[in-house]
Amino acid sequence: MTISTISVSDMHCAACSSKIRQALAGLQGIHAAHINPAKRMVFVDHDQTLSALELLRQIESAGFSPALAGGDDHDAVQRVLLKRLGIAGLAMMQVMMAAFALYAGAFNGMEPAYVRLLELTSLIFCIPVVCYSAVPFFRNALSVLANPGRGINMDVPIALAIAIAFTASLLATVRGTGDVYYDSVVMFTFLLLGARYIDNRLRRRFDASSSLLAALPAFATRLRDGTRESISVAAIRAGDQIRVGEGEQVPVDGVLISTLATLDEALLTGESDWVRRSAGDAVYAGTLNRGASFEIRATAAYERSRIADIAALADRAEIRNAPSVQLADRVAAVFVPGILTIAALTFVVWSFIDPDRALLACLTVLVVSCPCALSLATPATLTAAMSRLRQFGIVLTRSSALEEMLKIDRVFFDKTGTLTLHEPTIQSIEILDPTFSKARCLALAASLQQYSAHPYARAFATRAFATRAFANPGRGSNAGRTGAMGAVDPVGTLDSVEILDGVETLDSVETVTGQGVRGLWHGRSVKIGSPTFAGSEADVHSRAVYLAVDGLPRARFTLSDQIREDALGSVTALKSLGIEPVMLSGDADSRCAETAAELDIGYLARQTPESKLAHLDQQKADGHQVLMVGDGINDVPVLARADVSVAVVEASDLVKSKADVLLLTRRLGPLVDLFTIARTAGRITRQNMLWALIYNGIAIPVAALGFMPPWLAALGMASSSTLVMLNASRLLHTPAFGER
Repeated sequence: MTISTISVSDMHCAACSSKIRQALAGLQGIHAAHINPAKRMVFVDHDQTLSALELLRQIESAGFSPALAGGDDHDAVQRVLLKRLGIAGLAMMQVMMAAFALYAGAFNGMEPAYVRLLELTSLIFCIPVVCYSAVPFFRNALSVLANPGRGINMDVPIALAIAIAFTASLLATVRGTGDVYYDSVVMFTFLLLGARYIDNRLRRRFDASSSLLAALPAFATRLRDGTRESISVAAIRAGDQIRVGEGEQVPVDGVLISTLATLDEALLTGESDWVRRSAGDAVYAGTLNRGASFEIRATAAYERSRIADIAALADRAEIRNAPSVQLADRVAAVFVPGILTIAALTFVVWSFIDPDRALLACLTVLVVSCPCALSLATPATLTAAMSRLRQFGIVLTRSSALEEMLKIDRVFFDKTGTLTLHEPTIQSIEILDPTFSKARCLALAASLQQYSAHPYARAFATRAFATRAFANPGRGSNAGRTGAMGAVDPVGTLDSVEILDGVETLDSVETVTGQGVRGLWHGRSVKIGSPTFAGSEADVHSRAVYLAVDGLPRARFTLSDQIREDALGSVTALKSLGIEPVMLSGDADSRCAETAAELDIGYLARQTPESKLAHLDQQKADGHQVLMVGDGINDVPVLARADVSVAVVEASDLVKSKADVLLLTRRLGPLVDLFTIARTAGRITRQNMLWALIYNGIAIPVAALGFMPPWLAALGMASSSTLVMLNASRLLHTPAFGER
């Protein structure tokens, strides 16, 4: 399957999105289609056998002008819209001056010749507004007539109002009798165009995912045979050597060749602090070089970079409609036909009561009614929320999860890799036999631990030894080769140690499940693992690992799980929000108790995937709504069953594919931001929906009763959707956790 993103610039309301959805339903191979009127974008999840060109043709057959997203014509569209707005504004100033004179003359008995002059002047300035500024409304309305299957969109009543008012005014001017509405025509057009211009600017700010790939540079410097050449980023392939200059963005994912690099990864993770990478570390496209120039070796083309994966995951959220969006779409889809019916009835009723006011009342109903605010109320809020979350280092892969967050009252955390980091650390080393140096013990420990799959084994490879600790070109290879070039105490309690000559070669190795690893070293028995496995007495410290040689303990390693730096603050903040955090871990009870005590959190230890799932089901049966945060394969069942699931940045691809939310940062603070944004978005959505219903519920009856002039109706319609967008934009200024 693949996701195609299509821009439909002439989609303005829920009726448009409904017809596009109906048109796409006629194609085989489409799994889901989401239309976002707030961004005028269509996201289609379809089989690879169905080409994007077929999607464009199908949407075009419904009377729209679609284009594949990627090219950025937003500025060009805005420039044309600004020209139309400027023409309407200049004409409005002239026509309104004439209108004031006509209104004053109606009370003071103005000479007919002057009345004719002012009407002709208004007509002259109104013509360019109707023939140029209002063209988008007429064009979209005419496409409905050319494509009856498309249905009625909001541009139909707009175009009708402009056409009827201008035609009636023109006839009155030619005949020399009757009322003219040139002021209403120009003001109506100006206000609507102004509202659309503002809406477009706000939509631009809401764009959360499509700007990710656009942020990548267009060209890069490739090193080949000692020479530099400038090439298109799209032409970079895995294996190419790329130079990143000072202040430049990394164009593709790669591995650092240079000794050191200082990077700003805010675009990917939302972290404002710069990070330092060493030779051999992975670097990602879109990160910014904040230090000296460096070189990388590309590991993937730019379209397969991590930033592209993030954009794809964000697009996945766009193809899933939230329940409130579906409800608003259904209501708005029947709104326009209903408005046309009300306008027609208004004209008929007033024709019997006061024929002179019939046309004016009908026009006012057409002008004042606008379902745009209703159809934009939820999409605009969701889009703004997703944009702000993206700045916090959070990606939603299911947009409806944001609404479900409002009901969450329990958060379950996995421990290892979630509340703690993936990499355990060596806290201290105690030498039990003075004939063995620290360096020797570390070398033997690493030689054995490289064969262990236990998480603690990584501490010996990633913390205690230099890069390439297991490589020695001067020695022959065998199944047990290993070596240590040096060791550094990560907490500063170890002395610097000498670089060993050669490597520690093991003659044989055997892993003993649940206990440790044993082998032969120059004919001597070596073991590393639990105290009893290494021949020592039981140790009260749950994270103690012993090294034994010839059956006697020679060194004691104390390890520690490194708790994420803001885990305690995040857990405390969740409690303040009325959410109960609980740790579910497969680790031993003593280890879980230490972590839980440090974080002041409840816990369940020795949890299997089945027992985690059973506990989750029991919580849901008791009426609780549960969010699960995890990282491991064993968390997949409970992530899939939770009401909302969150995967941390270190999680595997399988785990991320099952999660509703991804945390792209190593901090847990964004989880608090997720709850804050969800609650704020829910409040703003309710405000927008309430405003849209109150506005239409009051404005339409007032207009039908003849108590509203057309200019006020135009102002109300134009400001209605703009107010919704402005209210949603408040989400873009929500402070991050730690700033509040």
